[in-house]
Amino acid sequence: MASRNFTLTSTSGRGRSTSTRAIAIGFRYGIAALFVAGALSASLLLQRLFPYPFLFLFFAAVMASAWFGGTAPGLFAVFLSTLAVDYYFVPPFRSFAVNATDTAYFASFVVCALAASWVSSSKRNSEEALREARDHLEGRVAERTSELQKTIAELRENKQQREQLESEKSVLSGQLEARKLVERAKGILQREMKINEEEAYRAMQRQSQQMRKSMKEIAESIILNDELKRGAQ
Repeated sequence: MASRNFTLTSTSGRGRSTSTRAIAIGFRYGIAALFVAGALSASLLLQRLFPYPFLFLFFAAVMASAWFGGTAPGLFAVFLSTLAVDYYFVPPFRSFAVNATDTAYFASFVVCALAASWVSSSKRNSEEALREARDHLEGRVAERTSELQKTIAELRENKQQREQLESEKSVLSGQLEARKLVERAKGILQREMKINEEEAYRAMQRQSQQMRKSMKEIAESIILNDELKRGAQ
């Protein structure tokens, strides 16, 4: 049952995608037909005022169709423009026949229309390629910037951790050195005053409290006095 529902969903999705694509294609061809119809209407109006038709409007319609719709709609606009020019502006009028004297004129129009379609379509494709390349480059720059920021953050965090470890190491080294000095000073007091280790430690504590100095400083002074005594002896 689940497989059947999945199949129906996939089929429905493909159907919607195909329908959307068909609508988009139809819209582009409709735009091309609209441009050519506009060029035809304007040319017929101008033909009443001037003896020679203004066929450049069809070139504009072809270029606009190729620009907005792409190559195929541009060629479709060339086909419609060719039919319109042949029927309305090339003798015999209101006929798709072409006089031998006007063949070169009509052929030149077709060639120019094809060239206009090709130029417009090529320019549009080039701009789309440049836009895609720019978007891709911007995406890569944003990705690299994000990676660089992440790396910088990691380096900062590692630096802080290293500094914290060095600080803790320095504190531990200082504590270990102070403990060594205290142990050495206790040994000196035990030897000089004939007391045990606990009494020697309490004596150092009392002296530290009275003189308002750290145990390390008291130990250093005891060791220094012992060394001076030994030197004097």
